[in-house]
Amino acid sequence: MPWTRKLHSPIFLHDGRTIATLADARQCMLDLRERHQRNAHWRYVGEMLINASRKQSAVPEAEAQLKVALKAEGLI
Repeated sequence: MPWTRKLHSPIFLHDGRTIATLADARQCMLDLRERHQRNAHWRYVGEMLINASRKQSAVPEAEAQLKVALKAEGLI
């Protein structure tokens, strides 16, 4: 799976990190506490990221859902 696939625009987190690729997004999710990872919005983002790693056309939707989850966590 091409986790190096880039998002359409980088996402800048409040803590100074930047999410520019699917791999960055995956790592951001893995860095969350386990209880956060189990939230429905993060599970959905995980599915969207896997789909985006398989199909370039799925990147915009994955990116949009990632932003929703990041906002919900107060990270952006």
